[in-house]
Amino acid sequence: MDYPCICGRRFASERGMKTHRTKMGCLNKSFQQQRTALADKTSENQSRAQNHSAKEIQAEDQDEELRQLINAKRQKINFPAATAVEQWEDLDSKIVLKLDSLIGDSTLEHKLATFGDIVYQTSLETFGAKQYQSKGPPKRSRRQCEMDKL
Repeated sequence: MDYPCICGRRFASERGMKTHRTKMGCLNKSFQQQRTALADKTSENQSRAQNHSAKEIQAEDQDEELRQLINAKRQKINFPAATAVEQWEDLDSKIVLKLDSLIGDSTLEHKLATFGDIVYQTSLETFGAKQYQSKGPPKRSRRQCEMDKL
């Protein structure tokens, strides 16, 4: 049997042809398109053709709120060691008090939306944010010092 590639080369086995296509990029142009999409904002062609995959996925560029959430970064919290049982119990009691006072009798959706924020704020107030030290210039290795001596 003869297995031809799109570029014109012919191969004795299907495996050889597939390897060639992968390494040389001789796939159809539709497979080489970059597919980037934001959550819940795609328009797809749900075709049941070859391998049951949709070939056309395009992201809409309208969800500014999602983009801001992705780019927003919180400070890292300076949590204590896991063996510091008293500090963890203190944090637990503070979180329970805040949850009871702030959430109270609200709806389940509101509770789920604010739970993570309350836990983060309470932890940040209790333990503080991590402090990072700026790195100095890199140290010279032993071999570099020996080369300088020579």
